[in-house]
Amino acid sequence: MDKHLNRYQMLFTLGFIFMLALAVGAFFAGVEIGSSRTESRYEAKKLQAASAKSGTVYSQQDLVSFYHTVFSPYREFQSEWLSMERRLESRSAGLSTGVLEQLDDLAAKKRKEIEAVTLEHKSGLLADARSSYLASLDRFGAAADRQKTAAAGSSADRFLTTLRSDKDYIKASNLSLGGQNSYYAAMLEWASSANSNIPAKVELSGVIRLAQWDGHSLAVKNKLIADLLSKRGRVKEYLPQDLTGAIDQLIQSGEAKRLKLDSLQEAAELLTSTGAVRSGDFWQIKSRLYSSEVLPQLPFFLPPES
Repeated sequence: MDKHLNRYQMLFTLGFIFMLALAVGAFFAGVEIGSSRTESRYEAKKLQAASAKSGTVYSQQDLVSFYHTVFSPYREFQSEWLSMERRLESRSAGLSTGVLEQLDDLAAKKRKEIEAVTLEHKSGLLADARSSYLASLDRFGAAADRQKTAAAGSSADRFLTTLRSDKDYIKASNLSLGGQNSYYAAMLEWASSANSNIPAKVELSGVIRLAQWDGHSLAVKNKLIADLLSKRGRVKEYLPQDLTGAIDQLIQSGEAKRLKLDSLQEAAELLTSTGAVRSGDFWQIKSRLYSSEVLPQLPFFLPPES
C-alpha cells in the first residue's frame, strides 16, 4: 500500500513540476513579447521623431486645405495687385491714390483671413509658405501706403518705375515667390510619397539642358520652374505649371529644336519675354501631355468647369 501511494505521489509531483515549468515558460514568453512590443513602440516613436525632423510627408488633404485657406486668399490679393499694374501699363485706367488705398486695405483683410486659420503642421514647407505669404502681404501693404504720395501727379510709367524699385515691393515679390516655391516643394514631397520613382527634393542648380528636362516628371518640372521664377524675382499671373506646359509644348512641337534652344533657361526666357505664357494655359494641354502624371487634386490643376 505504501508503494502504491508513493507511485501516485511521484506522478503527482512530476505533473506539478511539468505544469510549473509550463507556467514559468509562459511567464517569460509573455515578458519577452511585452518587451518586444514596447521596443517596437519606442522604435516607432523614434522613427516618427526622425521623420518630423527630416521633413513631413504631406497628404493630399494637407495640400488642398492649404490651397483654400492660404493660397487662394493670397492669390485673390495678388490678382488685384497685378491687375492694377496691367491696367497702368496698357493705359486702360488712370493712376489714383484711391486704388492704392484699396490694395492696402485688401492686403490687411487677406492677412487676417489667412492668419485666422491654424495649419495642422506647425512647421515644415507649408508653414514656411504661409509665413512667406503673410509677410508678403505686409510688405505689399507697406509699399502701397508709401507710394500713395508718388501716385499724385505722376505718369503711369514713372509711377510703375518708382513702385517696382520700392524696397517693400521688391521684398514682397521675393516673399511671394518664396511662398510659392515652398508650396510646390510640398507638392513634390507628396508626389514622391505616391511614386517612389519621383525624388522628394530637387533644386535648380546651373543650366538644365532640354534633353535632361524632358526626362523629369511633371512634379519635378513644376518645382524647377518655381525655383526659376523665384530666382528672377518677378511675380506673374501665370503659375509654374503654365510655364512648364509652354516649355513642353515648345519641345513637343519641334520649335525648340528649330530655334536651336538648348536649355530650360533659354526656353523660359523666350516664352516669358514674348508674352507666350498665360494663366490657365496648363488646362489646355494637361490631357494631351500629362494624362499619366502624378498630381494632387488641386483646383489649379483642373479646368475651371471641374
